[in-house]
Formats: sequence, C-alpha cells, structure tokens
Amino acid sequence: MARKWIIDDEYLILGDVELHEDLVSKGRDRNKVRGGGRWHFDRQANIMYFWGKSIDFGQATKEDFDKVYKQPSVEQATIVFSHKLNLIDIIKEIEENCNKSK
Repeated sequence: MARKWIIDDEYLILGDVELHEDLVSKGRDRNKVRGGGRWHFDRQANIMYFWGKSIDFGQATKEDFDKVYKQPSVEQATIVFSHKLNLIDIIKEIEENCNKSK
C-alpha cells in the first residue's frame, strides 16, 4: 500500500492504495482520470507534497492539478507539486533554493 492520488474529472482523490486505479470510484469513467502520483503530508511543517506519476494514468499536468477541487484540509497546508519521481529530490531542491536566497 502507498499514498497515492489521482485527478478524477474535477476532483483530487487521495488514498492509501496498491494501485492508482483503486482510487477510481465504481461506476466512474476511467477515461476522465487525468493523471496521478504520490503524496506525503509533513505535519510539522504543514506541507502537502504531490509528485511523480501514475503507472495506470500517467503524469498530471500542473495546470490540471491547480484547477481541481481540493478538500479544505488539503487547502490549509502549503502545497508543493512536482513532476520529480522521488520526494527526497523535491526536498533537496527546496533546500538548495532556500540556501541560494540567503
């Protein structure tokens, strides 16, 4: 099981599932899914990370991600979206950018 997300039509769907396709509700049209990836919530920093891609549905675009409805609990966190495939690479990039701005 892993923390995965998809964009299903106009909604961001999160879950702890084996396959991205497990996030598609029964009766929903799989063809309306516009990509997905993995997610992680850093409670201490209040940052929600979304990254990677779905083997089942491919990689979502930043534009599609920005347009979808997100649960209010997600909206309250700082959201980081990346096409990188590993969370550690995202965190390193953020740290490097912070160090450059000092």
